[in-house]
Amino acid sequence: MSKPPDPPTTTTPRAGPASGRASHWVVHMNHINRSWSWALLGLLVGLHLWPSAPAGWVWWVLFAQFLLYPQLAYLLARRASEPLTAEIRNMLCDAFVLGGWSAGMGFPLWIAFLLGVGPCINLVAFQGGQGVLKALAAHGLGMVLAGAVLGWRFEPHTSLPVTLLSMASLSAYLVVFGLSAQTRAVKLDQVRQRLRRNEQALQAQLDEIRLLQSQLKEEVDRDHLTGLYNRRHLAATIDRELARCARDDAPISAMMVDIDHFKLINDGHGHPVGDEVLKAVAEVISQSLRAGDIACRYGGEEFLLLLPGMPLGAAEARAHDIRRQVALLNLSAHGVALQVHVSVGVAEAPQNATDSASLVRQADAALYRAKHLGRNRVEISA
Repeated sequence: MSKPPDPPTTTTPRAGPASGRASHWVVHMNHINRSWSWALLGLLVGLHLWPSAPAGWVWWVLFAQFLLYPQLAYLLARRASEPLTAEIRNMLCDAFVLGGWSAGMGFPLWIAFLLGVGPCINLVAFQGGQGVLKALAAHGLGMVLAGAVLGWRFEPHTSLPVTLLSMASLSAYLVVFGLSAQTRAVKLDQVRQRLRRNEQALQAQLDEIRLLQSQLKEEVDRDHLTGLYNRRHLAATIDRELARCARDDAPISAMMVDIDHFKLINDGHGHPVGDEVLKAVAEVISQSLRAGDIACRYGGEEFLLLLPGMPLGAAEARAHDIRRQVALLNLSAHGVALQVHVSVGVAEAPQNATDSASLVRQADAALYRAKHLGRNRVEISA
C-alpha cells in the first residue's frame, strides 16, 4: 500500500541513470511507500501461510513478490519515457497481483480486505473515481486468473495474530494517510499564502511602476520652469482635440500669448528675474483654464492655449481677461517695479482653420498683428 501523494513542490526530481531524464516525483515517493508497505503485507501473508507449511517454492514466490517486485516496479517507472504513466500502470499491476494472492489464499477475510482496499485508495488519490473503478477491475481480473489456475476456495478465517496485525496495519495506514493529507493541506495553504503575498507585492510594484511612468510622462510632457505642458505634449494632443471637436460639431479656439519686451527684462534685470516673470504669467494662464483646456509653453516667452468647445468670441473675452490679469501683476526687480504686459492672438477652428497647423498659424498671425499694432492688446484671426 502507498501513502497519498504529497504536493509536487516538496519532492525534487532526480535524473534516471539510463535516460538522463528527470523522473517524476511520484515514482520516488511510491518506491519508498511500496517498499515498506509490501514488506508488511508479505509478513502478513507469511504468517497466514506458515501453519499450513506450504512448499518451498511458495516462499520464493512470496519473497520475489513482496520484496523484489517493488524494486523492479521502481526501475521500470524510473526508466520509462513517461514515468507518471508507468507508475499508474504499476499501481494497476499492484491491484492485479494482490487480487491473485487474495484468491490464491482462499480469501482470508482481513488479508483479502487489506489487499483490496490498498490499491483502491492509492489509485483514487491519483485518478479519483475512475481510479477506483480501474483498481477494482484489475483486482477482480487477478482473482479470476488465480481462481482459474489454482482453483476456487473460500477460507475466510485468520488466526488471532494475523487478525490483530491486519487491524494494526490498516489503522496505521489510515493514520499515515490522514497525516499525509493534513501535511499536504498545510503545505498547499502555505503555498497559497505565499502566492497571495507575492501577488500583493507584485501588484504593489506594478502600481509603483505605473506611478513612476505617470510621473515620468508628466516630467517629459511638462516645462520644468512654468509647470505648463511643452510643445511635445501639444504635438501629441492637438490633432486629437481637433478631431474630437469636429466629431462633436463643436468649435475649438487657439490662443497665442507673448510677453511684451521680454528680452529687455532679461537683458536689464537678468535671467533669474525673467524666469520669475515667466512663472508669474504661467500662473495667470493656469488660473484661467477650464477642465479640458490645454496650456503649453510654446517658445521662450510664448504660450499657446487650446480651448476645446470655446467659440472665437468667448476666447477673445478670455484673452482680454488674461491680458488684464497680467498687467495687474505686482512684480519687482532690485527694488524697481516691473510693468509686464502680454499680446494675444486668437483663432478658431473650423471658422479660421481646418487643421492644427493652420490653426496655430492663424493664432500666430493674429499675435503678430497685435505686436505690430502696439502690443498689450488682443487680436483675433481675420
